[in-house]
Formats: sequence, structure tokens, C-alpha cells
Amino acid sequence: MRSSWLPALLVGGALLVSLTACSDSSDVGLGVGSGLQGGNPSTLDVTPDVRDTTVAPITGIRRDSAQGRPPAQSQNQSAWRFLVGSVDDPTPGTGVVTTDGYVDFAGRDDLPEDLQDASPDALTAELRLTTDYLHGHSSETMDVEVYDLTSEADMDSARATASFDAAPSPVSVNGAQINPSDSLVTIRLKASWISENIGTLRSTGSDFEGAFSGFKIVAPNSEAVVGFSSSTAALRLRTVSSSNDTTTADYPSLKTFTHIERTGAGAPPPGYRLMQGGVGKGLAVEWAFRDSPLDTLESAPLNQANIFVPNDTSALETPSGFERPQPQGYRIIATRSSGAPSCPVVGSVTLSDANEACVLPLVPSAAPASALVPDDVARPTFRQSFQRVRDDQSPVFTTFRVHIADRENTAVNEAATVRPGLPTTLPVLVPVDGTEPGPPRATLTVTPL
Repeated sequence: MRSSWLPALLVGGALLVSLTACSDSSDVGLGVGSGLQGGNPSTLDVTPDVRDTTVAPITGIRRDSAQGRPPAQSQNQSAWRFLVGSVDDPTPGTGVVTTDGYVDFAGRDDLPEDLQDASPDALTAELRLTTDYLHGHSSETMDVEVYDLTSEADMDSARATASFDAAPSPVSVNGAQINPSDSLVTIRLKASWISENIGTLRSTGSDFEGAFSGFKIVAPNSEAVVGFSSSTAALRLRTVSSSNDTTTADYPSLKTFTHIERTGAGAPPPGYRLMQGGVGKGLAVEWAFRDSPLDTLESAPLNQANIFVPNDTSALETPSGFERPQPQGYRIIATRSSGAPSCPVVGSVTLSDANEACVLPLVPSAAPASALVPDDVARPTFRQSFQRVRDDQSPVFTTFRVHIADRENTAVNEAATVRPGLPTTLPVLVPVDGTEPGPPRATLTVTPL
């Protein structure tokens, strides 16, 4: 080991370094062991190289196809949503984000006799959608249009950049509107659509699903993006008898998808990097193990480590009447070096053997303020990396990719933080200089020898 590592920590504007001497080993966490005999442990914050990266997220799901789906995604089925509308967030760099929602429905096992026997002109049909997300102006009603899809759409695991062909004319009634702040919205379909599809509506099971391809829902000129629960979305058929008895039948959702695109994006505020959900804008983070100070720590006992990527919530401008929830989670995917230890060896979860990709568990309670990799993952990652670099090999991970992964809430166990996030359009500003709460960094506690 080089003997000059301490002076090296005190120079270089590219590194944010703080040293804090501790009076005894109880101050510095786990795994100290006999390494303390060489001196008092010290803590340093090491900033990585940070650049932008974009990976379109998965925004489609089929609710009955958990078989063959990665477990992390199948566990998200009950919470999945699809988005409709546009938002021009005042945060610089976000641009205008436009979303189109797609939904397909499952066939029923049977249909009530009153609906089977009713004439088409005695029937009404509507979409019933439960709202569970709002980003934008909440006080404005939204014009909405529903279009028939022209063919079966493979929505399952489709990414946000995909789209599916729809008929040119809307099948929703003229002037259909919704209030984005309502907990349940309905969109009525034209009587002519019922007449043209009466045979399909009266079919059941796979016969219905084979004949019906689904809908595309758009909200032209809207000022908000609204999210609808995939699990509760329904197509309702209704008839009212001459004695005013109402009979209804709901076709449950089968699959949903959100197409997301962004226009007019500029630069984020000075001193910040932008992460943005939906369009897949995230950060790629790399630590230079062969540069100071990491190159001087190859043999120093590592007592504790964390990886921290902050969200400066105070930097987001929120005008009156504008709704912007905070993302309830993040996802960090790390790319393994060739020949590096497997994902479980360093406490992470295998995402793809072929792509050498691991998902790092995070501290769930740290969101939305930060993405925080805990000691039981960060420490073996850095410890193994130091060993590999000392043996003239690459570190365990070459790159860490950080993205927003919005989830139901932060009250989830650590294992849940490896799941893909729900479709979202939310922005996050990450400081890249000394502004509080500071830039992305690894916090390492070491014992000098």
C-alpha cells in the first residue's frame, strides 16, 4: 500500500473529501475487526464521474402472464398503472412530456340475460378508470378521446417508446371530458360503436379477447398527466329495463401500456443533473479506482461503505395549483466487469447474466430524498473492487446506472427496491457540486495502516 494516501485525500477539486477521526471502533459501524490497530478510522466522501444516460423504461404489462415474467415485475401487477395526458413541468430541462394510454380487456365467463337480449340501442358502454397519479395542473378538466386499436397489441413488457396502431376516428362520445382530481372517471363510448361491436360484446372468454384488440386513450391539449390503475380499469356495459331496473357487466382489464415522449427539453439548472421518469433519463456513475484517493486505499481495511445519490427537492419550483408528487423509489443497475464475482457475492440481485447486470438493493426509507445503497451491499462491492484492482483487474462494477423507479410507497422491504418502477413522468434534480445535499458519492470508513 502507498504510505501517502492521507495527503492525497486533501487535494484535488474533483473530489469531495471529508475526514473525521473517531475516538474508538464503536463509532464506525460494522466489520472493523483487527484492522483498527494501525490507527483511528477515518471517513471520506468520494465523488464519481457522472454523466447522463437514457434507457426507455418498461411501461406495459399483461395482468395474467406472471408465468415467465421476472419475479420483480410480476409482484408489481396489482399496483401497475397507465398514463394519459401532457405536462409541461416548470423544472428546467424537462420539456413537454406527452403520454398516451392503451388498455385491453378480458372476456367474461358469461353475460347477464338482460344484456344478451337487449337491442344495441338499449345499451350503453363506458370506460371506468380509477385515478392513482396526477402530475400537472389539477384544476383544469381534460378533453379525452378513445380510439379502437386496429390489431392485437403486444403490450406486455413493452417499453415507453413503443406505440400501436389505432383507427383514425374516436369511438368516445364527442366532447368527452374528465376531471383529473376525481378518484373515478368515466368515458362514454358512442352508440354506433356498440352497434358495430355487439357480436363481440356478447361473446365470452377467449372469443371476446380474440375479436377485441383494445383502446388507445389520448388527452389532446391537456395540462396534466393522469395515471389510472391497471388492475381496476373496466369496460362496463349497461342496460335499463322498462321498469327502471339496471343491469351491468364489467369486462376487467387484461393488459395496459403507456407511450411516453418528450419535446422541447433544454438544460437543467446550473449545478444539477436531471433524472426524469417515463423518458428513462438517468445517471451513469463510475468511480475511478486507479486515481486518487481510491488508488491509495487498496490495502486499507474498509469498515463501512454507502453509496448516496441525492434528490434536491428544494430545487423544484411548484406553482400554485400544480401537482407533482415525489418519486417513492429509485433503481440502481450495475454492470459487472468480465470475470467479476457474481451479483449475490456482493449482496446484489442478478438482473441479466448475459448482460452482466446486477440490481443493487436500496434503503427504502431513504426515498424520495435519495437513492441509498446500504453498507451490506456497498462494502463488499468496494472491498472486492479494491482486491481486484490490487491484482491488476477491473473493479467489480464498471458503471452504476441510476433511474427513478416510482413505487406505491416507501414502506417496503429492501428486496422490493430491486423491482422496476411504475410508469411515471416525475423529475429529480441531482446536485453535482457542493450545494446541499451534496453530489452523488461513496462514503467510506477506512482504517489507515
